[in-house]
Amino acid sequence: MFLLLLDSGAMFVAFPFIEDRFSDQASRTTLSWIVSAFFIVMVSALLVAGRAADRFGRRKVFLSGLMIYGIAAILGGLLSNVWALILFRALQGMGVAMLSPTALAICLVEFPHSRRAYAFGVWGTIGAGAGLCASPIGAGLVEIFNWRAVFIFTGIAALVTLGAGWSVLGKDEEERDSTPIDIFAALLATMTVASFTLVLVQGQDWGWSATPTLVCLTFFILSAPVLVYRNSSHPYPLLNPKIFTSRSFNIGCLGSVFCQIGFFSIYFGLPLYMKEVWDWTPLRIGFALIPLNIIPILTSAIAGKIVDKRGPRSMIVFGGLWSGGACVLMGFWLIDIGYTYLAIGLLAYGLGAMAIGNTTTIATLMGIDDTMLASATSGSYTGRRLGSALGAVLAAAIVGNRIGEDFADAYLWVWVLGTAAYFLGAIVTFLFYPKQINNPDGQTIGSFPFAD
Repeated sequence: MFLLLLDSGAMFVAFPFIEDRFSDQASRTTLSWIVSAFFIVMVSALLVAGRAADRFGRRKVFLSGLMIYGIAAILGGLLSNVWALILFRALQGMGVAMLSPTALAICLVEFPHSRRAYAFGVWGTIGAGAGLCASPIGAGLVEIFNWRAVFIFTGIAALVTLGAGWSVLGKDEEERDSTPIDIFAALLATMTVASFTLVLVQGQDWGWSATPTLVCLTFFILSAPVLVYRNSSHPYPLLNPKIFTSRSFNIGCLGSVFCQIGFFSIYFGLPLYMKEVWDWTPLRIGFALIPLNIIPILTSAIAGKIVDKRGPRSMIVFGGLWSGGACVLMGFWLIDIGYTYLAIGLLAYGLGAMAIGNTTTIATLMGIDDTMLASATSGSYTGRRLGSALGAVLAAAIVGNRIGEDFADAYLWVWVLGTAAYFLGAIVTFLFYPKQINNPDGQTIGSFPFAD
């Protein structure tokens, strides 16, 4: 978890230097594929990776993902060809897709259902710590060495983790879903998610009415119903249909999407604001975002304990309303006063973002049997990643190519977008998420204080 978030944050700092290095080999549009290829492959492979983990064993898929990620990162840092770098970033995305659902599933199965929200709270603390360290570490590596050090450092860290995991993790003795994998559905799911992700990630560069965008969107519209039918009618479905009979899973996923739209519209847009309006350097921007992660580090585990006792519903509602309110405060007042006041707003915003961000993930998994845990996690993560892409795309569409005061005026609507997304996440959860949940251990978890 720490490694993956470190990669994302460090790449944020390193990418401008990668652009400088390869500017004579490729255009900015081509270089953007260094980021896009990673994201598209990661999101597209999540569903299949989760199903493979439930079928073949979480440990095997997790360690394989670490190996792929580590080797690809080191090779990407050593080679000097832009297309090779894009290829290895895509392979890193494949490795991350294998890591994301399996890492969480491996952690959660070690705890009884009554303590899993607390376990995920600790997980969230680690994630916030990674977010806190990522930009300074990335900036330090680039400053002391160069951008290649970011790849080599994360690659070596992955291989060291692989060695530790090989020794520490027990063999795959957990109960598995022994049914065969539907290969056609696996390929169709990968292509369907990839086509929609391509539209989100590349649509603005291609043009929303351009032929590649329309082809990808048409393929998604035609293939998605086929995938749903195949999954529901095949004797060995890619994702067990029982997962989608869980209202907590469905509403939790929807809440996650709104949460990610809100968070990434702000997280994507705020550094641009600091660059375009305040003319800050990447290093200064990286340090300026640190307050966002301080409160989650201090409170994630505590929030997890509350969710274990009271259920996720009230925590998500609180987080959505608090985050939306913080966006209003920052966007319409604090950002115009100066960074010192904005930092206070970011501290407050971090509390709400932690409450809704962490809890929507665990909310999707309450009531899910352990044999389907990795598959359910991959389904949840797919929705979250698409939500994050949609948030960034909408923010980019709002600000466009504006600079200076024009950018500042347009950016006000990014705050409005973030506020609306958070409020919608809270409203949907309040209205439709189950007031009580019966977990597989036979325990009933209420949703105080909104249970009646």
